[in-house]
Amino acid sequence: MKDLVTATPTLMSSLELVGYVNSTRKTDEATLTHANFLKKVPLVLNGGEVNFYSTYLDNQNKERPCYYFPKREACLMAMSYSYELQAKVFDRMTE
Repeated sequence: MKDLVTATPTLMSSLELVGYVNSTRKTDEATLTHANFLKKVPLVLNGGEVNFYSTYLDNQNKERPCYYFPKREACLMAMSYSYELQAKVFDRMTE
């Protein structure tokens, strides 16, 4: 009997997404902070964000909130900023 092999989904952290957002911003635009990104997540995902909530340890070893998104939700978050960002996130998630 063959064993069922399940694939582990590719995830993107909210920290990584903020890095992508900032890399696509023009020099005269303000830098997006992770804290401001976290405020936008519930608005875009409309309650579904609870499924992706997690934490990470910052540089001072303090636990901080973050999200780990699968492809669909990462693309939805990226789409809320720009189509260029959405394309970058989609390409990264499909690699």
